[in-house]
Amino acid sequence: MAKLALIRTGMVALAIGTGLLGCSAAEPPAVMTVGARNLRCLRSEVETALQRESARVREYYVGCDFMYTRVLCSKEGSDCHPAKPQPPCFAGGCFKENPITFEWELDESLARAEPAPDASALFAAP
Repeated sequence: MAKLALIRTGMVALAIGTGLLGCSAAEPPAVMTVGARNLRCLRSEVETALQRESARVREYYVGCDFMYTRVLCSKEGSDCHPAKPQPPCFAGGCFKENPITFEWELDESLARAEPAPDASALFAAP
């Protein structure tokens, strides 16, 4: 009975080890390269984690030395690049993140908005 329990424990440990190895092998090597270059860390010091994915891209968090960067990779190939930071808001509007590409885009409703009136109306005589 004890021998059977030991064999089961060994099989579970092997399955977990294989699963962890499979997870780390699923990350494209470009994720580590881009992250290490962006953070200026040795590649051996970099840790990665898949944050989210869409139909076209995967977003990874890559970190070392208490810093992190976001890396976007296409699902078709190993094309990876650093994700752009969120642009600042302006004129009462903000950029929206595209849920498919995870890139920041100008909101169309904001782009079609009428321009703000100029200040000359404040100085015109009544």
